[in-house]
Amino acid sequence: MDATAASSSTTFGQLLGESDITCARLAAHLDALDTAERVRQCRDLSGKQMGRLYEIARDAEALTLEDIVGPNVADGATVRWAGKNSLPVHTKFEKHFARIDGKIVGMNVQALSFASGPGYYTCRAEGKKEVLFDYTDVPANAPPGWPAPRSNARGISNFVFKDLHDFNRRVSRDVMIGAATRLGKPMGDYYILARM
Repeated sequence: MDATAASSSTTFGQLLGESDITCARLAAHLDALDTAERVRQCRDLSGKQMGRLYEIARDAEALTLEDIVGPNVADGATVRWAGKNSLPVHTKFEKHFARIDGKIVGMNVQALSFASGPGYYTCRAEGKKEVLFDYTDVPANAPPGWPAPRSNARGISNFVFKDLHDFNRRVSRDVMIGAATRLGKPMGDYYILARM
């Protein structure tokens, strides 16, 4: 492992500032951190840094559904990922995932969930390297303890989650980077997720 990548004095954000940074060095740095520090460094990124990371991650190894909810996770059990997005406000959130009815499903947990709703989506492999979060495919059933599924095309959800397709790439074993699109058009918004 590269000593610089794993150095506790170098942050993830600082590494992203290096013109010749590679996916492998970023992954080595993140994998060497404990969970709390990994989440902290990911949530310290700016929107510009997330956009750069999404481009760098084009060369990363493939992200799979099993990377999000491992094969040893019981059906219906919640897997939590801490997130930060590139929006100007309400940037910190969580995405919860679970396997139910043979699919990996997810929802958003954030300060405004009471108004916007949980923003349910179904996950599926997209191409050879990405995972799509499809907000137009709301699961029929919710994992235990989750709110009841509801359409993303009603109420405030209509303005937040309707017609979203988020494309996600691997950064490291426990980190992924995503980009939001609506009706097939990139929105210029990014988010980073770190397993909790």
